[in-house]
Amino acid sequence: MKNKVNRFAIFAERVHLMNGGAKSYRDSAPTQEAAKELAEEIAKSKKAQFYSWLQILDIVTGKFTEYSIERGGVLVERCPDTEHQIKI
Repeated sequence: MKNKVNRFAIFAERVHLMNGGAKSYRDSAPTQEAAKELAEEIAKSKKAQFYSWLQILDIVTGKFTEYSIERGGVLVERCPDTEHQIKI
């Protein structure tokens, strides 16, 4: 794992529970576009067989996009018309 965390952090895990936290951190990217590309790579990786969801978090604004990971590493956005935000 790299020491520097970029603006867009990527989390992925099997069970969607609040207790995942930092253990669910997978990587980060400097831009939203790069994060989406990296998320697609993660979803298609061998480890992804153990993941059922993935989130891209903008650590500056607290907004995140959540995806289900389907067979073949396909990302499907959950609730695309809903804006998700955490309090930082």
